[in-house]
Amino acid sequence: MTSSKLKISLSKKKGAAVSAAFPYRKEYAERLIAFFDISAFTVTEVMKKDGSVSLLETAAELPTFAAFARSLGITQEVLARWEKEYPDFAQACQKARDLQGNILIQNSLRGNYSSSFAVFTAKNLLGWNDGKEEQKKPEVPLIVRWEK
Repeated sequence: MTSSKLKISLSKKKGAAVSAAFPYRKEYAERLIAFFDISAFTVTEVMKKDGSVSLLETAAELPTFAAFARSLGITQEVLARWEKEYPDFAQACQKARDLQGNILIQNSLRGNYSSSFAVFTAKNLLGWNDGKEEQKKPEVPLIVRWEK
């Protein structure tokens, strides 16, 4: 067996071992939604030196699938496998993405996130696009006719 084949078979076994060592439980779907279902920001009153009160708005840490996986002691790869195998977890993942998108929108609109971060994150984490990307046009077959 060549070393590349050995590495591939070992990595597959490792993934299977992780899944076997950490099997899916229905409660993970609920925990995922709870992890993402947080307030987009908090507002606290701050007393100034002159005695007046000012409001300070602080953005929540944007929940991610990587952070959720870390909280369970697993990897995103295991989460992706669960999403493919368990319909209830797949539905929870979609709800989590919706909640994540809402947090991103709320904090972006309020100026709590920079616009470049918001655009990058929306495109890469949530699959959004701004319509400026070129739409892939269906390939039209090239027909060549030779005439005599």
